[in-house]
Amino acid sequence: MMNPHRHEKIEKNWQLLAGGDRQGLYECFDLFYDDLFRLGVSLYRDVDLVQGCINELFLELWKIRERLTGVQNIQQYVITIFKRILYKSSNGRKEVQFNEAAHPELTQSSYEEMLIEIQTDEGVKARLQLALKQLSGRQLQLVQLRYFEGRGFKEIAEVTGLTERTVYNTLHNALQVLRKEMN
Repeated sequence: MMNPHRHEKIEKNWQLLAGGDRQGLYECFDLFYDDLFRLGVSLYRDVDLVQGCINELFLELWKIRERLTGVQNIQQYVITIFKRILYKSSNGRKEVQFNEAAHPELTQSSYEEMLIEIQTDEGVKARLQLALKQLSGRQLQLVQLRYFEGRGFKEIAEVTGLTERTVYNTLHNALQVLRKEMN
């Protein structure tokens, strides 16, 4: 179930978008981007394709903004259009191959897949919150940067002042703790 505050923000900005307000468009982009990105990558595993399709989606919404006022289920509407754009852009392929070396952050272990699924499973979300409390402050910080903000190892090292190897090792240990706690 969607957060009521988020739902209100979506409704408000959707109406602004439908009325031709560019700020409403930008806010809708911000509200939907993360979910659309995760959905797109889970379907096609191609970051460039997904990002391009998200941009194309919002360009399309801007073009048809006058027709958006009657939309009842905004989130489903956006997802449906996004999936169509993805499918057309991928030439109908079910999955596009991607270069793991170029995008190592998208190589998903079962734990990372679980992080994506927590948005729909409240039970897993509650268990994950308890498991996260078992981490040290540094581990929690690195998990937040890596898996919730989507930053790469190099960027995390720069932000925290740690070496990339230390970031990798600390995250590895944190994931072991989380896997143990989640089972």
